[in-house]
Amino acid sequence: MATPSEKLAQALYELQKLQKDRNVAVIKASDLKTTHKQLLKANGFIKDVIKGWYISTRPDEKKGDTTSWVMSFWDFASMYLNERFEEGWCLSPDQSLSLHCGNRIIPKQLLVRSPKANNNIVQLLHGTSILDYKLDIPANNSRVNLNGLQVYSLESGLIAVGTDFYTRHAIDARTCLAMVKDASLLLEKLLEGGHSVIAGRLAGAFRNIGNDRIVDNILKTMKSAGYNVREADPFTERLPEQILSGRETSPYVTQTGIGNCLPPTLPLGL
Repeated sequence: MATPSEKLAQALYELQKLQKDRNVAVIKASDLKTTHKQLLKANGFIKDVIKGWYISTRPDEKKGDTTSWVMSFWDFASMYLNERFEEGWCLSPDQSLSLHCGNRIIPKQLLVRSPKANNNIVQLLHGTSILDYKLDIPANNSRVNLNGLQVYSLESGLIAVGTDFYTRHAIDARTCLAMVKDASLLLEKLLEGGHSVIAGRLAGAFRNIGNDRIVDNILKTMKSAGYNVREADPFTERLPEQILSGRETSPYVTQTGIGNCLPPTLPLGL
């Protein structure tokens, strides 16, 4: 008969196999035997996120320590949402753009759209949650898979976000705008939807970051299609001229040196 230490060693072996196979520390209840889950949980190697879902932790992790959750959050979101909605879901336009520009700070509430949703809040660890809205999602050509997360494409996200995104998330907004090197995809979607007001907002936003070429392209093309576009800057301030330049590198990469680097603890106002 196996000793308690041998049983724990076997449970740890099964956990390590899962981590190696997936390169993530998120576990579904069906991935492990009940006895293994009980041993791992009792010894601090896994913890509950919601019913049927766990993340790996360190046995010496103190109560209130957010490290394991910070390291697992986006992998959990990807696995949980894909399991629940398959490919029929998408993050909000605002969150999509933040991820496009490399901002992986954990939101207090992750907003998700899906025709299969129940307008429900799923409470997670450390005061975080997922709010799923029963809403249509963008067409396949307006969505992309970003590290397992279904998000708006860059151009679709810029069209879908409201004016408040530019004021509440100015760095993310400017970074996403700077990632657009050609206006053709934006114009295709603007013309398809007849978005003259949004075209004016985007023209003002591109003007704000110093990209007059794209501004002129948007205004001329919309005018030639019969739209009267009024340019309107959605930002509350303009950057100094010396730092107005097209920038492909995310400021989050510049600050950390690693594109997917996560902070060791959850930020204030998570």
